[in-house]
Amino acid sequence: MENFMLNDEKATISIKPSILGEHSFWVGVMLLIISIVIFALMGIFIPSYDISFAGVFALVGMGAPLLIGPLPLIPSILEIVALLYILYAEFTVYFKHYMVTNYRVILRRGIIAKDTNIILPAKISDVSVDISILDRMLKLGKILIRPEEASRPVITLYGVRDPYKFQDAILKLVDQKTYQKPDGTVQS
Repeated sequence: MENFMLNDEKATISIKPSILGEHSFWVGVMLLIISIVIFALMGIFIPSYDISFAGVFALVGMGAPLLIGPLPLIPSILEIVALLYILYAEFTVYFKHYMVTNYRVILRRGIIAKDTNIILPAKISDVSVDISILDRMLKLGKILIRPEEASRPVITLYGVRDPYKFQDAILKLVDQKTYQKPDGTVQS
C-alpha cells in the first residue's frame, strides 16, 4: 500500500476489515448450519437413507474413494459449497485495506486485479457510521462516505472494527483540508 503514498504522506489510520462483515461469510455459515440440520433430520426420519458418494460412483461405474465413499451426498455437497463461500470471504477480506493519510483516503481491494480508490478530502461531503444489531454484537460497523457530487455513488466500507475512530480520522482530514486557503495557510 505504501507505493501509493506521496513523499511526505503519513498514514493516520490503516485497517483491514473483519471477515464477520462479509456477506459471503454468513452465507457459508448458514449453509453449514443447514447441512447439519439436514444430516440430523435424515438420521432421525430417514435412517435407511443410502444416497452417498459411493452410490453415485457406483451408478457411473467407478469405485468410490475410501475417504468420501460412505458420506451422505446432500449434506456433504452443502458443506463443500459452504466452505467455498467462507474461503471466498477470507480471501476477499485478506486483500482489502482501508487507509486514511494526512492528505487523502485510500481504499484498496482485489486478489488478482487490484482496485484502488483514492478519495480527496475536498470531494467528501459526509462520513457516517451505520451499525446494525448484529454489528453491535460483533463490535463492527459500516462506514458510508458520501461525495459532494450527488451523481457519484456512496462508498461503503463493511466490517470496520472501531468505526467511530475511522470516521473521526476521515472527518479530521476533511476539516483540516476544507479550511485551508489555496496557498496552504489555515483560514481562521
